[in-house]
Amino acid sequence: MAKRMTVELVAKHAGVSPATVSRVINHPELVSAKTIARVNASIRELGYASLLDRYRSVKPFDERGPIVVNIPWLDNPFYSEIVHGIRDSARAAGYDVLILWDTPRQSTVDSFCESLRRCGASGLITMCSLSTETIERIDSELPTIQCAENNPETNVPYVTIDDRAAARTAVEHLIACGCKHLSIISGPESYKYSRGRMEGFLSVAREHELSLDPSWILQVPDNNYELACSAATHMLESDNPPDGVFACSDTYAAAVIRAARKAGLSVPGDLMVVGFDNIDIATMTTPTLTTVNQPRYRMGYGACNLLLERMSGNGSAHSMVMETELIVRESTARRP
Repeated sequence: MAKRMTVELVAKHAGVSPATVSRVINHPELVSAKTIARVNASIRELGYASLLDRYRSVKPFDERGPIVVNIPWLDNPFYSEIVHGIRDSARAAGYDVLILWDTPRQSTVDSFCESLRRCGASGLITMCSLSTETIERIDSELPTIQCAENNPETNVPYVTIDDRAAARTAVEHLIACGCKHLSIISGPESYKYSRGRMEGFLSVAREHELSLDPSWILQVPDNNYELACSAATHMLESDNPPDGVFACSDTYAAAVIRAARKAGLSVPGDLMVVGFDNIDIATMTTPTLTTVNQPRYRMGYGACNLLLERMSGNGSAHSMVMETELIVRESTARRP
Protein backbone atom coordinates (compact mmCIF):
# COMPACT_ATOMS: atom_id res chain seq x y z
CA MET A 1 0.00 0.00 0.00
CA ALA A 2 3.03 2.27 0.12
CA LYS A 3 2.88 2.42 -3.65
CA ARG A 4 1.15 5.41 -5.19
CA MET A 5 -1.51 4.55 -7.72
CA THR A 6 -0.85 6.14 -11.10
CA VAL A 7 -3.07 6.14 -14.15
CA GLU A 8 -0.09 5.31 -16.35
CA LEU A 9 0.83 2.11 -14.45
CA VAL A 10 -2.74 0.84 -14.46
CA ALA A 11 -3.08 1.67 -18.17
CA LYS A 12 0.10 -0.23 -19.04
CA HIS A 13 -1.02 -3.27 -17.04
CA ALA A 14 -4.51 -3.26 -18.56
CA GLY A 15 -3.31 -2.59 -22.08
CA VAL A 16 -5.42 0.55 -22.50
CA SER A 17 -4.69 4.28 -22.70
CA PRO A 18 -4.31 6.51 -19.60
CA ALA A 19 -7.38 8.43 -20.83
CA THR A 20 -9.44 5.23 -20.69
CA VAL A 21 -8.33 4.53 -17.11
CA SER A 22 -9.30 8.08 -16.11
CA ARG A 23 -12.73 7.61 -17.64
CA VAL A 24 -13.24 4.30 -15.85
CA ILE A 25 -12.47 6.04 -12.55
CA ASN A 26 -14.30 9.33 -13.13
CA HIS A 27 -16.90 8.68 -15.82
CA PRO A 28 -17.62 4.93 -16.04
CA GLU A 29 -20.86 5.69 -17.90
CA LEU A 30 -18.70 6.58 -20.93
CA VAL A 31 -16.87 3.22 -21.00
CA SER A 32 -18.01 -0.28 -21.94
CA ALA A 33 -18.62 -2.83 -19.17
CA LYS A 34 -15.87 -5.05 -20.63
CA THR A 35 -13.29 -2.27 -20.40
CA ILE A 36 -14.38 -1.35 -16.85
CA ALA A 37 -13.93 -4.95 -15.76
CA ARG A 38 -10.50 -5.11 -17.41
CA VAL A 39 -9.25 -1.92 -15.73
CA ASN A 40 -10.68 -2.87 -12.32
CA ALA A 41 -8.98 -6.26 -12.57
CA SER A 42 -5.63 -4.56 -13.16
CA ILE A 43 -6.23 -2.25 -10.20
CA ARG A 44 -6.84 -5.28 -7.95
CA GLU A 45 -3.85 -7.20 -9.30
CA LEU A 46 -1.56 -4.22 -8.74
CA GLY A 47 -2.74 -3.94 -5.14
CA TYR A 48 -4.41 -0.58 -5.59
CA ALA A 49 -7.97 -1.58 -4.66
CA SER A 50 -8.12 0.09 -1.22
CA LEU A 51 -6.41 3.20 -2.57
CA LEU A 52 -9.01 3.37 -5.33
CA ASP A 53 -11.84 3.21 -2.78
CA ARG A 54 -10.38 6.25 -1.03
CA TYR A 55 -9.80 7.94 -4.37
CA ARG A 56 -13.41 7.44 -5.36
CA SER A 57 -14.64 8.67 -1.96
CA VAL A 58 -13.41 12.12 -3.02
CA LYS A 59 -16.22 13.70 -4.99
CA PRO A 60 -15.40 13.33 -8.71
CA PHE A 61 -15.91 16.01 -11.31
CA ASP A 62 -19.43 17.18 -10.60
CA GLU A 63 -21.99 18.33 -13.12
CA ARG A 64 -22.56 21.56 -11.19
CA GLY A 65 -19.09 22.05 -9.83
CA PRO A 66 -17.28 25.26 -10.75
CA ILE A 67 -15.70 26.08 -14.08
CA VAL A 68 -11.99 26.60 -13.46
CA VAL A 69 -10.06 29.27 -15.37
CA ASN A 70 -6.34 28.56 -15.56
CA ILE A 71 -4.10 31.63 -16.10
CA PRO A 72 -0.29 31.85 -16.21
CA TRP A 73 0.10 35.35 -14.70
CA LEU A 74 -2.18 36.76 -12.03
CA ASP A 75 -0.89 40.31 -12.43
CA ASN A 76 -1.35 40.57 -16.21
CA PRO A 77 -4.35 42.84 -16.98
CA PHE A 78 -4.83 41.15 -20.35
CA TYR A 79 -6.78 38.32 -18.73
CA SER A 80 -9.35 40.42 -16.85
CA GLU A 81 -11.81 40.96 -19.73
CA ILE A 82 -11.50 37.33 -20.82
CA VAL A 83 -12.39 36.21 -17.30
CA HIS A 84 -15.28 38.70 -17.30
CA GLY A 85 -16.69 37.06 -20.44
CA ILE A 86 -16.22 33.56 -19.01
CA ARG A 87 -17.96 34.55 -15.78
CA ASP A 88 -21.00 36.00 -17.56
CA SER A 89 -21.41 32.91 -19.75
CA ALA A 90 -20.91 30.54 -16.80
CA ARG A 91 -23.36 32.38 -14.54
CA ALA A 92 -26.02 32.39 -17.24
CA ALA A 93 -25.74 28.58 -17.26
CA GLY A 94 -25.74 28.32 -13.45
CA TYR A 95 -22.03 27.71 -12.85
CA ASP A 96 -19.55 29.43 -10.55
CA VAL A 97 -16.04 30.32 -11.72
CA LEU A 98 -12.75 29.70 -9.91
CA ILE A 99 -9.36 31.16 -10.93
CA LEU A 100 -6.35 28.85 -10.80
CA TRP A 101 -3.00 30.59 -11.11
CA ASP A 102 -0.61 27.90 -12.29
CA THR A 103 1.11 26.60 -15.41
CA PRO A 104 0.98 22.80 -15.29
CA ARG A 105 3.92 20.87 -16.69
CA GLN A 106 4.35 17.20 -17.48
CA SER A 107 6.02 16.73 -14.10
CA THR A 108 3.20 18.46 -12.18
CA VAL A 109 0.11 17.54 -14.21
CA ASP A 110 -0.98 14.78 -11.80
CA SER A 111 -1.11 17.17 -8.84
CA PHE A 112 -2.81 19.74 -11.07
CA CYS A 113 -5.56 17.24 -11.89
CA GLU A 114 -5.89 16.33 -8.22
CA SER A 115 -6.47 20.02 -7.44
CA LEU A 116 -9.23 20.12 -10.02
CA ARG A 117 -10.78 17.01 -8.54
CA ARG A 118 -10.68 18.35 -4.98
CA CYS A 119 -12.65 21.43 -5.97
CA GLY A 120 -15.18 19.33 -7.89
CA ALA A 121 -14.48 21.10 -11.19
CA SER A 122 -16.91 20.61 -14.04
CA GLY A 123 -14.60 21.90 -16.75
CA LEU A 124 -11.43 23.87 -17.42
CA ILE A 125 -10.57 26.87 -19.59
CA THR A 126 -6.81 27.29 -19.85
CA MET A 127 -4.87 30.30 -21.12
CA CYS A 128 -1.46 28.71 -20.49
CA SER A 129 1.09 27.45 -22.98
CA LEU A 130 0.90 23.67 -22.48
CA SER A 131 2.69 20.73 -24.05
CA THR A 132 0.67 18.23 -26.05
CA GLU A 133 1.09 15.54 -23.39
CA THR A 134 0.04 17.89 -20.58
CA ILE A 135 -3.13 19.25 -22.15
CA GLU A 136 -4.24 15.84 -23.39
CA ARG A 137 -3.73 14.41 -19.89
CA ILE A 138 -5.91 17.19 -18.43
CA ASP A 139 -8.53 16.78 -21.14
CA SER A 140 -8.75 13.07 -20.39
CA GLU A 141 -9.83 13.99 -16.86
CA LEU A 142 -12.45 16.65 -17.61
CA PRO A 143 -13.68 18.78 -20.54
CA THR A 144 -11.10 21.43 -21.47
CA ILE A 145 -11.03 24.46 -23.77
CA GLN A 146 -7.97 26.53 -24.75
CA CYS A 147 -8.42 30.30 -24.85
CA ALA A 148 -6.10 32.97 -26.36
CA GLU A 149 -3.05 30.70 -26.11
CA ASN A 150 -3.42 27.29 -27.75
CA ASN A 151 -1.43 24.24 -28.76
CA PRO A 152 -2.31 23.46 -32.41
CA GLU A 153 -0.89 19.92 -32.11
CA THR A 154 -3.89 18.73 -30.06
CA ASN A 155 -7.57 18.19 -30.77
CA VAL A 156 -8.60 20.18 -27.70
CA PRO A 157 -10.85 23.02 -28.98
CA TYR A 158 -9.76 26.63 -28.65
CA VAL A 159 -10.79 30.26 -29.07
CA THR A 160 -8.00 32.53 -30.28
CA ILE A 161 -6.93 35.11 -32.87
CA ASP A 162 -4.64 34.99 -35.90
CA ASP A 163 -1.54 36.54 -34.29
CA ARG A 164 0.46 36.53 -37.51
CA ALA A 165 -2.19 38.41 -39.50
CA ALA A 166 -2.80 40.90 -36.68
CA ALA A 167 0.94 41.61 -36.41
CA ARG A 168 1.15 42.17 -40.16
CA THR A 169 -1.60 44.80 -39.93
CA ALA A 170 0.28 46.60 -37.14
CA VAL A 171 3.61 46.59 -38.97
CA GLU A 172 2.06 47.67 -42.28
CA HIS A 173 0.58 50.64 -40.41
CA LEU A 174 4.03 51.69 -39.13
CA ILE A 175 5.42 51.50 -42.66
CA ALA A 176 2.47 53.46 -44.07
CA CYS A 177 3.20 56.15 -41.48
CA GLY A 178 6.72 56.49 -42.87
CA CYS A 179 8.79 54.25 -40.57
CA LYS A 180 11.76 52.57 -42.25
CA HIS A 181 13.82 51.28 -39.32
CA LEU A 182 11.63 48.89 -37.38
CA SER A 183 12.04 47.13 -34.06
CA ILE A 184 9.98 44.46 -32.32
CA ILE A 185 9.66 43.73 -28.60
CA SER A 186 8.26 40.24 -28.13
CA GLY A 187 7.65 37.83 -25.27
CA PRO A 188 8.79 34.29 -24.44
CA GLU A 189 9.17 32.11 -27.52
CA SER A 190 7.33 29.27 -25.75
CA TYR A 191 4.09 31.17 -26.31
CA LYS A 192 2.10 30.87 -29.51
CA TYR A 193 1.32 34.60 -29.52
CA SER A 194 5.02 35.51 -29.46
CA ARG A 195 5.90 33.19 -32.31
CA GLY A 196 2.96 34.29 -34.45
CA ARG A 197 3.56 38.01 -33.96
CA MET A 198 7.27 37.62 -34.65
CA GLU A 199 6.48 35.75 -37.87
CA GLY A 200 4.09 38.49 -38.95
CA PHE A 201 6.65 41.21 -38.22
CA LEU A 202 9.46 39.47 -40.10
CA SER A 203 7.27 38.62 -43.10
CA VAL A 204 6.30 42.28 -43.63
CA ALA A 205 9.91 43.40 -43.20
CA ARG A 206 11.01 40.91 -45.89
CA GLU A 207 8.27 41.99 -48.29
CA HIS A 208 9.29 45.64 -47.95
CA GLU A 209 13.00 44.74 -48.08
CA LEU A 210 13.67 46.50 -44.81
CA SER A 211 17.08 46.13 -43.23
CA LEU A 212 16.69 44.88 -39.64
CA ASP A 213 19.42 45.50 -37.10
CA PRO A 214 19.63 42.41 -34.82
CA SER A 215 19.76 44.75 -31.81
CA TRP A 216 16.25 45.95 -32.71
CA ILE A 217 14.74 42.46 -32.25
CA LEU A 218 14.11 42.18 -28.52
CA GLN A 219 12.61 39.26 -26.60
CA VAL A 220 11.61 39.78 -22.97
CA PRO A 221 11.33 36.63 -20.82
CA ASP A 222 8.11 37.79 -19.16
CA ASN A 223 5.29 40.27 -19.77
CA ASN A 224 7.06 42.61 -17.38
CA TYR A 225 7.05 46.41 -17.66
CA GLU A 226 10.41 47.01 -15.98
CA LEU A 227 12.24 44.36 -18.01
CA ALA A 228 10.80 45.76 -21.23
CA CYS A 229 11.67 49.33 -20.22
CA SER A 230 15.26 48.34 -19.51
CA ALA A 231 15.64 46.57 -22.87
CA ALA A 232 14.00 49.44 -24.79
CA THR A 233 16.11 52.09 -23.01
CA HIS A 234 19.31 50.30 -23.97
CA MET A 235 18.16 50.14 -27.60
CA LEU A 236 16.90 53.73 -27.87
CA GLU A 237 19.97 55.26 -26.21
CA SER A 238 22.28 53.54 -28.70
CA ASP A 239 23.86 55.30 -31.69
CA ASN A 240 21.45 53.54 -34.05
CA PRO A 241 17.87 53.69 -32.70
CA PRO A 242 14.86 52.57 -34.77
CA ASP A 243 12.09 54.96 -35.82
CA GLY A 244 9.21 52.53 -35.24
CA VAL A 245 8.50 49.83 -32.65
CA PHE A 246 5.96 47.03 -32.80
CA ALA A 247 5.39 45.89 -29.22
CA CYS A 248 3.70 42.51 -28.78
CA SER A 249 1.76 43.74 -25.74
CA ASP A 250 0.51 47.10 -24.49
CA THR A 251 2.66 46.61 -21.39
CA TYR A 252 5.75 46.49 -23.61
CA ALA A 253 4.50 49.47 -25.63
CA ALA A 254 4.00 51.59 -22.50
CA ALA A 255 7.56 50.69 -21.48
CA VAL A 256 8.84 51.83 -24.90
CA ILE A 257 7.12 55.22 -24.52
CA ARG A 258 8.75 55.69 -21.14
CA ALA A 259 12.14 54.63 -22.51
CA ALA A 260 11.78 57.08 -25.41
CA ARG A 261 11.18 59.92 -22.99
CA LYS A 262 14.31 58.93 -21.04
CA ALA A 263 16.29 58.87 -24.30
CA GLY A 264 15.05 62.33 -25.28
CA LEU A 265 12.93 61.06 -28.18
CA SER A 266 9.42 62.29 -28.92
CA VAL A 267 6.54 59.96 -29.74
CA PRO A 268 5.37 59.97 -32.51
CA GLY A 269 7.81 62.61 -33.88
CA ASP A 270 11.05 60.64 -33.51
CA LEU A 271 9.62 57.23 -32.74
CA MET A 272 6.28 55.58 -33.47
CA VAL A 273 4.88 52.80 -31.32
CA VAL A 274 2.16 50.21 -31.89
CA GLY A 275 1.06 47.92 -29.08
CA PHE A 276 -1.15 44.86 -28.85
CA ASP A 277 -4.26 43.89 -26.78
CA ASN A 278 -5.99 47.28 -26.21
CA ILE A 279 -5.99 46.97 -22.43
CA ASP A 280 -6.82 50.01 -20.27
CA ILE A 281 -3.22 51.24 -20.19
CA ALA A 282 -3.47 52.01 -23.93
CA THR A 283 -5.55 55.12 -23.15
CA MET A 284 -3.52 56.08 -20.05
CA THR A 285 -0.14 56.61 -21.70
CA THR A 286 1.02 59.97 -23.01
CA PRO A 287 0.62 59.90 -25.95
CA THR A 288 -2.24 57.40 -26.11
CA LEU A 289 -1.34 54.13 -27.74
CA THR A 290 -2.10 52.82 -31.21
CA THR A 291 -2.78 49.13 -30.64
CA VAL A 292 -4.35 45.94 -31.94
CA ASN A 293 -7.65 45.23 -30.22
CA GLN A 294 -8.39 41.65 -29.23
CA PRO A 295 -12.09 40.96 -28.54
CA ARG A 296 -11.19 39.67 -25.10
CA TYR A 297 -14.68 39.64 -23.59
CA ARG A 298 -16.09 37.76 -26.60
CA MET A 299 -13.14 35.35 -26.51
CA GLY A 300 -13.92 34.49 -22.89
CA TYR A 301 -17.65 34.26 -23.47
CA GLY A 302 -17.15 32.09 -26.56
CA ALA A 303 -14.66 29.82 -24.80
CA CYS A 304 -17.10 29.20 -21.96
CA ASN A 305 -19.93 28.49 -24.42
CA LEU A 306 -17.71 25.91 -26.15
CA LEU A 307 -16.90 24.37 -22.78
CA LEU A 308 -20.59 24.15 -21.87
CA GLU A 309 -21.17 22.32 -25.18
CA ARG A 310 -18.45 19.80 -24.34
CA MET A 311 -19.74 19.36 -20.81
CA SER A 312 -23.26 18.65 -22.06
CA GLY A 313 -22.01 16.05 -24.52
CA ASN A 314 -24.20 17.48 -27.28
CA GLY A 315 -21.97 17.24 -30.33
CA SER A 316 -18.35 18.31 -30.69
CA ALA A 317 -17.19 21.83 -29.91
CA HIS A 318 -15.55 23.63 -32.83
CA SER A 319 -12.55 25.93 -32.46
CA MET A 320 -12.96 29.64 -33.18
CA VAL A 321 -10.54 32.25 -34.58
CA MET A 322 -11.79 35.77 -33.86
CA GLU A 323 -11.10 38.98 -35.77
CA THR A 324 -8.83 41.75 -34.47
CA GLU A 325 -8.89 45.49 -35.19
CA LEU A 326 -6.18 48.16 -35.34
CA ILE A 327 -7.09 51.10 -33.09
CA VAL A 328 -5.15 54.20 -34.21
CA ARG A 329 -4.34 56.72 -31.49
CA GLU A 330 -1.62 59.31 -30.83
CA SER A 331 1.52 57.13 -30.77
CA THR A 332 1.53 56.94 -34.58
CA ALA A 333 1.01 59.64 -37.23
CA ARG A 334 1.69 59.87 -40.94
CA ARG A 335 4.90 61.74 -41.67
CA PRO A 336 4.84 64.42 -44.43
